[in-house]
Amino acid sequence: VSNYAKENFKAFKLVDYDDFAKQWVGQRWNQTGMVHCNFYHSLQTGVVIMGDAAHATSPSIGMGMNTALRDAQVFSEILKESKDDLTMALPAFSEARVKEGNALSDLAMHLYCMDKKQQTKETVHMILRTFLHSKLPKLVSDHPQNMIGRRGVSLSDVYDQTVKLGIMRKHRAINDKIRTEYFEQKTGMVQMTHERSM
Repeated sequence: VSNYAKENFKAFKLVDYDDFAKQWVGQRWNQTGMVHCNFYHSLQTGVVIMGDAAHATSPSIGMGMNTALRDAQVFSEILKESKDDLTMALPAFSEARVKEGNALSDLAMHLYCMDKKQQTKETVHMILRTFLHSKLPKLVSDHPQNMIGRRGVSLSDVYDQTVKLGIMRKHRAINDKIRTEYFEQKTGMVQMTHERSM
């Protein structure tokens, strides 16, 4: 990693490439930060953000780089359509991509459930829905997990399906509860008692 960064990272020179490599390799994917933005541009400064700057998230659904590349493609298309007029292009880019970036972040965080029992139920649900969809595609919609990365299906479409099936709200509530309780206990805000642990 250190040698790769030295040879390929040209934006600026790092002070310690070995330390960078150790931090990169030592970072657990489930401890990565998440970014949610309401807009991806500033007309005042003429700046646009995309990729991880706009929607950093865990790699759990494997769509971060794809979404970043799609950001660049969409921005290029919008620039052409607007004849490079940034006053038109920047707001149009935010309108087109914010929903995709936020869908990416939320799907990565809540498509899977942190509760093992609930995740087992969801896995069975996915298997059954996938089978039924293969036999009765006009009657049974596909499971959102199967839709990720499919040509012509946006992440906001996947998110919409996840909401319609009740998966997003259920998993978000469970995951938020688990994270909140862990944080409260880890920071000492709440003392662990036998009653609370049940």
